[in-house]
Amino acid sequence: MAGDPDLERTRRFSVAEVKRILGLTEPTADRLFARGRTVLGQDRANQCLELAKLAPLTRRHIPTSAIASLLAGTTELGPEWWSASHRELTFEREWAERGAPNKLLAAGHDDPEKEEGGSCLALLGEWISDDGANKAWGLPIDHVDANDAAVDGRIVLPDDAKPGDRLTAAYGPGGRVWVDVVEREGATGNGPGLFGSRLAEHRLHDVAEVRAAWAMAASAAPVRLPGEMAGRASDPYSAKLDAGDSRCLFEWAVANGANARELAGPWRTKDALWSARLRMGLLFSRPGVWITFDEALVGLIDDDREALSIALAALGC
Repeated sequence: MAGDPDLERTRRFSVAEVKRILGLTEPTADRLFARGRTVLGQDRANQCLELAKLAPLTRRHIPTSAIASLLAGTTELGPEWWSASHRELTFEREWAERGAPNKLLAAGHDDPEKEEGGSCLALLGEWISDDGANKAWGLPIDHVDANDAAVDGRIVLPDDAKPGDRLTAAYGPGGRVWVDVVEREGATGNGPGLFGSRLAEHRLHDVAEVRAAWAMAASAAPVRLPGEMAGRASDPYSAKLDAGDSRCLFEWAVANGANARELAGPWRTKDALWSARLRMGLLFSRPGVWITFDEALVGLIDDDREALSIALAALGC
């Protein structure tokens, strides 16, 4: 529920991380873009704002979190980062040129079918997170899967590796893990085939850290962008919901244990439904079938009729 102490503790920590990294005492979009005009420049900040507006309402944390990374990264790397070509380590362990961030921002997209948030901002957030980590800890030589619990034999060693060397690998945008070169147990003789690797500690660079922190810190309310006033015509969350779909979701939530304070319904606007979602602690505190309820809720707010219909049918509505 909204009173979940673990969730509230995580949010407080995230707010503190945003303050530590960006210097913002309150994680609001107005403050984020005000800082953006200073760090990124007026034109670039305006481009970011227009792209953020393309995101579905329930996914606005994606572009705004990416912008938080872009502010931290530009402060760390300098404005020249935007005009330099970005290099990316492929999963084939080759460095590929991806072009200048300015060009990607101007284009507005890289691969629309795969991007989250409806813009290129998420990808730019990944680029600058990696470049911040590269500056701090050097270039990685390989990738590792952070979900794999194994610690031995996770990377391809360079030909000149020897026991005692410590190498760097990537486990995600801005994430780095140190890898120790060790002798294989029971091995004799000489040669790289007798050496192995063992993962050691890992770190997430602040440019990447602030992205996750912003998403959590700003998740306690609808994300209104500059120029959007709650309850006014400029507020996209004030749009009316389909009464039948809203009633169906409300009755299902009542039947499945949500209390009146959490619900504060029936819901007539997207704001009311999204705020109820946050009060109910979805999806942090209500797993299981509530995942399908959340899919229906998101579909209703984002006007995704196909996703809404599928989820409502699964709920028996």
